[in-house]
Amino acid sequence: MRFAVRFLRHRGRVIPWRDVVNRVPRLGDVRIEDIHDDELHRYVRTARLFPEDSVVVFEQALPSLHDVCVIAMSPQAFTLAGLERIEGVEFAQSWLVSPAP
Repeated sequence: MRFAVRFLRHRGRVIPWRDVVNRVPRLGDVRIEDIHDDELHRYVRTARLFPEDSVVVFEQALPSLHDVCVIAMSPQAFTLAGLERIEGVEFAQSWLVSPAP
């Protein structure tokens, strides 16, 4: 299923709502699964967004969301929260996920 994902934080800091809604959302396939994390040496529930324009098997352009949980859900959208790892540092991150137009 195709989703529109809007990032609610940048490097752990909240992005103002006006900026969130004015940015173009990332479109793609959202997958949530338990994946073994080599840095933590354990399985981690991970959300990944595979952009429409990439080959799912070979490439993932966006950071994954680790230790993910569903924060809120409605018929229009749901929010995922977790940690994203950028250059070895983990930051808080939230995704607002809605059906793609």
